[in-house]
Amino acid sequence: MILFRDNLPDLQCKVRLIHAVPAAPAVDIYANGSPIAKNLSFSDISCYIAIAPGTYEIQIFVSGTYDSPLLTKTIDLLPNSASTISIITNNNNLDLFVLNDANNLGQISNAFLRFINLSPNSPLLTLSLPNDISLFNSVEYIETTGYYPLSPGIYNYKVSFASSEGLFKFIKDIKLENGQFYTIYIVGLFNKKPQLGYVIVKDGI
Repeated sequence: MILFRDNLPDLQCKVRLIHAVPAAPAVDIYANGSPIAKNLSFSDISCYIAIAPGTYEIQIFVSGTYDSPLLTKTIDLLPNSASTISIITNNNNLDLFVLNDANNLGQISNAFLRFINLSPNSPLLTLSLPNDISLFNSVEYIETTGYYPLSPGIYNYKVSFASSEGLFKFIKDIKLENGQFYTIYIVGLFNKKPQLGYVIVKDGI
């Protein structure tokens, strides 16, 4: 005999948003007509919010307006998932790039790092340790990478550019904790303004 459950399983999903379009103004984002992020400026990332899984019409408006959307697009969010929706540019038009985040943290050893290139005009990017051990090689714009396992600790990273030998950017003093998943997002423009920078966040929490 199988006993009835007292409650249905928790099937909610989590979603957050990052604004990665250098020339775009601050925006408000709506899902099926309800706001999920307000006044999100370039390089800002929102906190996760819990919503029901399903199909959503995502609309992006200039912050403080609600008359003419900059973008309307439909996405699907799966039960018990965590997602980051990146607002990006695609052929000079706004678009959405939905990335599935690690969501089952549990009791695991190591920390885990992912590297995402959200710079629309950058060459291929490589993320390595100071001793030139490469973690992610030749990452193109909006390429999805996996998570790289690393021992917990404080790390420095080097970002190199495929078309510019000898040019490096550095990411310093990043603490990675055991059992946590992280993503480094590269945002901005290569050799233009706003300049390249990075956003690092924990995933799934």
